[in-house]
Amino acid sequence: MADTPMNVLLILSDQHSVGALGCYGNDQIATPHLDQLAAEGAVFDNAYCQGPLCVPSRTSLITGQYCRNHGVYDNQHILEANSSTLPRWLGEHGYRTCLIGKAHFNGEQYHGYQQRPYGDLWGQAHQPDPAWTLSKGESGLGDLIGQSGPSRIPLALTQTEICVAEAAKWLLYHVDRAPNQPFFLSVQFDKPHFPWNPPARYFDPYVDRVALPAFDDEELVRAVPFVQAAASRAPHRFDGNGHSEADHARTLAAYYGCVSWVDDAVGRLLEMIRYLGLAGRTLIIYTTDHGDMLGAHGLWQKTVFFESSSRVPLMMAGPGIPQELRVADPVGHIDLFPTVCQWTDTPVPDGLDGVDLTPGLVGLPIGRDAIFSESVVLKQPEYAGCMIRTGPWKYNYYLDGSEELYQLLDDPGETHSLAGSMGHAAIQRELRGRVQAFWEPAQQRSRYDRTPRMRREKHFYRWSNQFVGSGGEIFNGRP
Repeated sequence: MADTPMNVLLILSDQHSVGALGCYGNDQIATPHLDQLAAEGAVFDNAYCQGPLCVPSRTSLITGQYCRNHGVYDNQHILEANSSTLPRWLGEHGYRTCLIGKAHFNGEQYHGYQQRPYGDLWGQAHQPDPAWTLSKGESGLGDLIGQSGPSRIPLALTQTEICVAEAAKWLLYHVDRAPNQPFFLSVQFDKPHFPWNPPARYFDPYVDRVALPAFDDEELVRAVPFVQAAASRAPHRFDGNGHSEADHARTLAAYYGCVSWVDDAVGRLLEMIRYLGLAGRTLIIYTTDHGDMLGAHGLWQKTVFFESSSRVPLMMAGPGIPQELRVADPVGHIDLFPTVCQWTDTPVPDGLDGVDLTPGLVGLPIGRDAIFSESVVLKQPEYAGCMIRTGPWKYNYYLDGSEELYQLLDDPGETHSLAGSMGHAAIQRELRGRVQAFWEPAQQRSRYDRTPRMRREKHFYRWSNQFVGSGGEIFNGRP
């Protein structure tokens, strides 16, 4: 670490598929700034979110706990206001803390952050582009596939650009007024989550130049009920959805454009850190809450355990971290809390499920052989499951008793489940036992039901983001 307290800049995007990054092997997409960050530090090749849905995943990150322990499984679930969180813990140990952008907190809107100058305090963070089309039962985001394409919102009014501007303002204040106090700044973009509408200069390079992944049009029929239920809640490429393959290809181009937009924004944040002389004592972390299927297996969006949905990009750079380091150990968002504690010389509180990743950041084994993830199909708690990733194996167990087993070295696309195969009965039995011992499926529905829920979702508030004025007043940003 360093003699002076370490600052932390956490950059969190939304729904960034691990496959949509140059440093993770995609040669179609332009992500030069994130690729440079990866080259300057460590890339975790087997990082997983603890719940492939916004609120559960973000809750695990901020609390350092699995869903089974914090109880949040749905986007309407509420985390208790006095919960132990990473920003609250750092604030109690002398850090100045700030959140800019999307948090997707339900109920209490700070959870230990001392400042929130801009973000989804009342709204959903995702800006309808260009017009609000709210009617009963809709979120105002429109036809996600049919409306994908270049943004029509003035650039300076977009959430991405406002996050960069607010971060610049906050950092300038910090170096002028509190230069000796360490900070924890979290900048949380709403992209590349839908609506998929990047500015034209990011969209145009990908139009007619990206290829959709192949899929078996009978796959959904054979899928476990959990995957079928998840597919019913999101756009997909199977017959009957009303969109052509050209529409889906345009959507993929728009998604890639959103990723490049976020990449450019990240580059500007890192440029600020360097320019203000903070690079030598700042730990930089980039990750996302979960991935997106991007048409793989015929699906879009998340909640399923396929790699595109549950695996996440995770990279860290800072003083003492070797360049171009690749870490193969299975890790998760729950590990960020204890790792940040280590790098900020802050004691680790009781009750965390994660482990310190510092050994991996210096090329040593982390000491864990498996990571878990849990999921519930949005608003359908009868469809729930738990995943374990260990070695080359991924095993998924669901409430209805259905199972999936994949050997990822031989089958990285997860096209052939080995569940039920006589030749793999022993490993299936072993992993079933580990998942059942961890997840306790008989307790799942009670865990879900006892967590309080928002009656009015943020998705149904008219304006997506809010500002907090100098006097504490909150006013809407538009759109």
